[in-house]
Amino acid sequence: MIRSKLLIFICLFGYVFKQQAQNKILVDVSQDYVTSYVKVKNAKARFRPDKSIVIDMEKSKPLVELYAPETHWDLHNNTSVAFEVENLGETSIMLNCHIDNHKWSEGLLILNPGENGVMRVLIKGNKLAEQHPLKRSYLKMNGLPGGYLDHWDPLDAAHVKKISLSLINPKTGAKLSIRKLIAEGDLLAKSYNEIQKTGFPFIDIYGQFTKKEWQGKIHIDLDFKIAKEKELKDLNASPSPKNRSKYGGWTSGPKLKATGHFRVEKVKGKWWFVDPDGYLFWSHGITGVANDGAVTQVAGRKHYFSKLPKKGTASYAFAKEKKGKVVSYNFTASNLLRKYGKDWSAIKSELAHKRLRSWGMNTIGNWSDTDTYMQRKTPYTVNVAYTKRKIGGILKFPDVFDANFKTNLQKGFLKQSKTWNDDYCIGYFVDNELHDWGKIGKLVLTFPANANAKIELINFLRNKYSEITSLNSAWKTGYKSWNELLNSKQKAKGKVAFSDLLDFEKIVVDLYYKTCKEVIEEKAPNKLYLGSRLHNHYYPNNLSHQKWIVPIAAKYCDVISFNRYRFVPNDLKPHDITIDKPIIIGEFHFGALDRGMLHTGLRSVQNQEQRGKAYVAYLKGALENPYLVGAHWFQYSEQAVTGRGDGENYQIGFLDVCDTPYQETIDASREIGCKMYRVREQAKQNIK
Repeated sequence: MIRSKLLIFICLFGYVFKQQAQNKILVDVSQDYVTSYVKVKNAKARFRPDKSIVIDMEKSKPLVELYAPETHWDLHNNTSVAFEVENLGETSIMLNCHIDNHKWSEGLLILNPGENGVMRVLIKGNKLAEQHPLKRSYLKMNGLPGGYLDHWDPLDAAHVKKISLSLINPKTGAKLSIRKLIAEGDLLAKSYNEIQKTGFPFIDIYGQFTKKEWQGKIHIDLDFKIAKEKELKDLNASPSPKNRSKYGGWTSGPKLKATGHFRVEKVKGKWWFVDPDGYLFWSHGITGVANDGAVTQVAGRKHYFSKLPKKGTASYAFAKEKKGKVVSYNFTASNLLRKYGKDWSAIKSELAHKRLRSWGMNTIGNWSDTDTYMQRKTPYTVNVAYTKRKIGGILKFPDVFDANFKTNLQKGFLKQSKTWNDDYCIGYFVDNELHDWGKIGKLVLTFPANANAKIELINFLRNKYSEITSLNSAWKTGYKSWNELLNSKQKAKGKVAFSDLLDFEKIVVDLYYKTCKEVIEEKAPNKLYLGSRLHNHYYPNNLSHQKWIVPIAAKYCDVISFNRYRFVPNDLKPHDITIDKPIIIGEFHFGALDRGMLHTGLRSVQNQEQRGKAYVAYLKGALENPYLVGAHWFQYSEQAVTGRGDGENYQIGFLDVCDTPYQETIDASREIGCKMYRVREQAKQNIK
């Protein structure tokens, strides 16, 4: 009995005993392994005596799958999978790797001919038990010391069956070798007690991770002066691309009709913005410009920080108090004060314009600092924020039947009145990544009788069926009256009911986009409605609900917007060729773990060098896509190592928490930004 209780205790709290840290070999390449466990499609794989696999990949969607020799690998205590790669071909390759086809546990390695490197795929979404030492120790952080990366899409890391390799934009003659597949890291390297003794504090006075060193890290205040002078020299050496209008349009390209505002036009099979002076304009931008990046919670986590400012000091101005206690702190702003002095706010706004021009950019994206974009030196997009009631108070979708929906939207838009006739304003986004597509009709049916949407749904069904008996016949139900259906909270069943509810949802979505367009057109008829930033990252290959949403959005949006977290956007286009509308990417990013951050963000790369290469590849793909009129990186400044309110602590800034540029990313942005108009002009893909 005692032994049984002990076993139960260990099962429930299986982290009492620290397991031995290890990197384990998953595949030590042999002839037998290649013959028995390597599957290929549009590729050839062969064993080489140096214990490597040589792979010849064809141009048409090559795929190589490495299977576990014993049904599966158990990686639930590991942080990543890695293997060596050498490019044996005569063309560059973009090697893409997935763990068990998990869309987010994905790696990218870009190699030129003859180059070698390490493909490292970080394990994301491996859910930790509540009693895990890391989960108990670190609160409200998506990425944790020790290598754990949280994600909303779970991965069963304890039962990984295969590792998949493919090429992005494959070229003829691609050839590579790989060797020794290894599982890295150990999420149980330290017990809870060890973490409590040695893990805290882990954030220094500047908001940086203390457990790691890297080039460019700030150690004393004097380092800010050195970093500032270094960047100023760099900016002056690369002031801006040539052949640009004052808006960043292409003065070496064709001159079209000038309207004094931004508009869109299809030219020779490619969609473009046209700037107010009539020059072709492609929007290369970044979100959150000059906004606070690293605001983080202090309450309940004060032991994370080695030193917070004392009350009465200048830096204490960036602490937020509640009942006399500090609840959060803004490391970005406090570092800007140290770097630029008392006029830091004005300087950071002025500097932002200079930076963007130098970086080859021409657009200030969503959620940027109002004072900065209203200086009217760089074109910008605006987020229309408004008070919204959610459908039934449950769904993450505005209640378009609420009597105040349009009024509240108008009030929100009124706050942007200074932008209505501003020639630097490109247009407006309303909302971001709306949820619950495909669920609205089904859930509204279960709402109480006094819900606006429920009343409208019953009216819709009455108009279609007239008599409740007709609905009962179609739905195979037994409602005695429309009033009974109104008061019912029963879920729908059957194809006919689901089809009717989807038809109702289409009415909801149509009214949403229609109202947004009307509100913008009423006050700013010369500005563009840029949509709601849809977030199906695999559209159009995975249509799901976007099959019917995109046509509705296209009716009202001047430009359809997508947030596109993929390594390339070449395939982003309307699924229906009858939808001929321009598209803009509202967000994308990549991150790495080599500069003191604990999470890469949604797409991961090996290091800052690879991040720069990935940036060039993404922008090149966007420029070559005839539907795309722009792409905006998310975001300008780094998030806090300890996370923002929802726990995001991603290495996604062009600038770190100390306002120091990630030079590899800056160089990449300049490289593609300076030649972007020629790249787009020379792209062979056109809309017929």
